[in-house]
Amino acid sequence: MNDFNSRFPEYASVEEHIRKAQLERSVAIATWLSDLVVGVGKGIKRLVAATGNGVAAERDRRAIEADAFLKRSVPRY
Repeated sequence: MNDFNSRFPEYASVEEHIRKAQLERSVAIATWLSDLVVGVGKGIKRLVAATGNGVAAERDRRAIEADAFLKRSVPRY
């Protein structure tokens, strides 16, 4: 406490407000970073799911093309 008052004597009267503002800024930055991490995680999860669905569909398509019986039973649009 004395360290702050000796370094910034002109702000000694508002020291508590400055400390609260620093804490609020820290919380805001931490919230922003956590939201960023969660958003990136959700994006990666959606990308992996979309890629997995595409791979499964391609596997099914190739299986249908390879099997003559399945080829006849699947309607063409």
